[in-house]
Amino acid sequence: MTEWEKYAAASWYLDEGLIRRDPPPEDQQRPARKRREWMEWFLPHLDQPQRAYPAVQVAGTSGKGSVAVMVAEILRAAGVRAGLHVTPYLQLNTEKLWVDGLYASAQQFHDLIEWIRPAAEACRGPFVPMHGLASVGICLEHFRREAVEVAVMETGVGGRNDITNVMQTRVALINHVGFDHLKTLGPTLDDIAWHKAGVIKPGSRGVVLDGTAKFAAARQARDVGAPLRVLGRECFSAEPGSGGDGRVLFSFRGRRLRLERVPLRMVGRFQADNAALAVACVEELDPAGERVDERAVAVGLSRARLPGRMEWVEPGGHGSTRCRVLIDGAHNPDKLAAMLHSLEGLGERRLHVVFGGLGHRRPDAALLRLGQRAETLVLTEPQVYAKAPRPAGEAADAVRGRVPARVVAEPDPEAALDLALDAAGPDDLVLVTGSLYLCGQLRARFYPDERVLAERKSWW
Repeated sequence: MTEWEKYAAASWYLDEGLIRRDPPPEDQQRPARKRREWMEWFLPHLDQPQRAYPAVQVAGTSGKGSVAVMVAEILRAAGVRAGLHVTPYLQLNTEKLWVDGLYASAQQFHDLIEWIRPAAEACRGPFVPMHGLASVGICLEHFRREAVEVAVMETGVGGRNDITNVMQTRVALINHVGFDHLKTLGPTLDDIAWHKAGVIKPGSRGVVLDGTAKFAAARQARDVGAPLRVLGRECFSAEPGSGGDGRVLFSFRGRRLRLERVPLRMVGRFQADNAALAVACVEELDPAGERVDERAVAVGLSRARLPGRMEWVEPGGHGSTRCRVLIDGAHNPDKLAAMLHSLEGLGERRLHVVFGGLGHRRPDAALLRLGQRAETLVLTEPQVYAKAPRPAGEAADAVRGRVPARVVAEPDPEAALDLALDAAGPDDLVLVTGSLYLCGQLRARFYPDERVLAERKSWW
């Protein structure tokens, strides 16, 4: 088998073979077990890999992936062997298996799937969320095999009952809280914040941005006897960089770390909030400064980036010199608002948007704002196994006639991107946004999946 064939076979088993196609009969009673409890039940079958290292747990509605990668890159720059779990992946499953700057190889991924397969088959059942259990399980085992010193875990949904909330958490971070996953976590903002705060556990230290989540975090910290640090705006600031590409210069005044105008690799003004949480985290992990100093923080922040999150890609390197392309998986109202705010710092470029989302999301207010800013708005449909997209025609009907943009419905994502590129002039901007699944599918146009697998990273 080729490396790609090994990856594809293992990925099919994880992403499709473990997703139950036939739902259990409605007259069967669903066990009253939360996803975290399912994971705690499953881990003894894997010989408890999460006990081999401490962890940083990152929760929040927006920005948690950016915070997680910033923490991991700072630790790597300091010589700490770190593992990083982000969710969902953008192009390949191996993106969730990051250690010391590299994704797992095709062979490692294949071997991990073969390792977990007997336990998965023995434990699967009509109500068991085996796909999620196995996905996190191979990540924890990969970290154990790679002898990581710290695992940085991005929470999936919520926090308190999330599959990832089974770690030996040293520091728990809570970013901004907003309205998302209301069916699971809501209906109120207080309910959502309560779920996020559940990552603060006995023996951990909590860090939260001064905002809505701090009240739930304070209650949780008090209940479990954990110290809590509330990070106020007086501790950090940001100013625009000189490149005109949305990057910022970040300053921080912490308990021992002082940073002045450090350039962030990630794009967007909101990244200052994420960077502040990441720096406060490493202060809590290493309060005496035995391993992490200002140099490591500056290097880590200058490296940290995530594919598909306010990411510039260069068509000029891929057969086109017509325009610039920005990819951002802004799939909930908070992320869309942050992305739209960041666009204001990119000048008066003409904007051409490709947008697609899943069927359960209706971000029509954000679409109307995009349509006010854009010359062209192409609505499309991300292709995701077992998840229905929102029909492109339905999304187009929600905004057509209400915005000055030319609104087009094109269900095929590749064709939708071509429409936007064809409409763009040399100095224009094409924005691909909405579902992360759409961003991953179209990012492969610029960074092919096979090469991401071979290079074991998303850029080269």
